[in-house]
Amino acid sequence: MLKSYPALFHKMNNGFWVEIPGFGGGTQGEDIEEAIQNAIHMLSSAIAIHMDEGIPLPKTEDINSFNIQDGFVTMIQANPVPFLKNGKTVRKNVTVPEWIVKMADKTNVNYSEVLTNALREKLNV
Repeated sequence: MLKSYPALFHKMNNGFWVEIPGFGGGTQGEDIEEAIQNAIHMLSSAIAIHMDEGIPLPKTEDINSFNIQDGFVTMIQANPVPFLKNGKTVRKNVTVPEWIVKMADKTNVNYSEVLTNALREKLNV
């Protein structure tokens, strides 16, 4: 699951500080590479916290709406899945047509994997 948000990079004497609008706080780095990696980590964990707590994610703002005089704006893509607290699985009973079950069983379909992937696609997560 990947999510993208604009990140505002501000140049400092000893590196960069980064803010991601909508999430509060920020991070920094001694050079651009470290600042980018720290921004990805910060965004990934912030999104995971929102998801764990059931807090709606902030809307992604248009990258062109920012005017940064002391740095630049770029999109940061983050994957919150490794940071999610509740990764446990639950058992669900489903009803599907018998002919599909017969075809799926012949090809050794993993029902849990198929349902999980279908739900991720449906929910865009």
